[in-house]
Amino acid sequence: MNNLELWDKLRTPPPTALKPIIAGRLKGKSDISPQWRFQAMTETFGPVGIGWRYTIDKLWTEEGSGGQICAFALVAVYVKHAGEWSEAIPGIGGSMMVEQERNGPHTSDEAFKMATTDALSVAMKALGVAADVYLGMLDGSKYNKPQQAPPVQKPAPPPDQNAVHR
Repeated sequence: MNNLELWDKLRTPPPTALKPIIAGRLKGKSDISPQWRFQAMTETFGPVGIGWRYTIDKLWTEEGSGGQICAFALVAVYVKHAGEWSEAIPGIGGSMMVEQERNGPHTSDEAFKMATTDALSVAMKALGVAADVYLGMLDGSKYNKPQQAPPVQKPAPPPDQNAVHR
């Protein structure tokens, strides 16, 4: 097996799996569908729990600035390849549990779920899932063509010093 075989199989999400982020700090980047990630893993390794699996190893909160509370998750992804289970592929993700908004604090009852999804995305990224997005080859709606290097021009050979000039 070529070392990039799995990476190459997982690297390019279809345009339907990408959504442009239109606001905030990540404006202009792409949001990758978590369901597509699960589909890509299932197509490559088999059903979750059989060909790949994950554990949620830790969930915790930390106080942020201005009374905000962050939720974090630590996961481990395992894949079965050539009949053997991999070592743990770790991922840490986070989300806001209590966030200061214009009208006051907002509490998310889905913070740990979102942190877990984020952590799974981080672990899957190590396998190459959606790598083209992280490499800047996709812009959220269409494929970017990688810049090709200009052709290398060979220098002209030096003049022959022994040539007879007339």
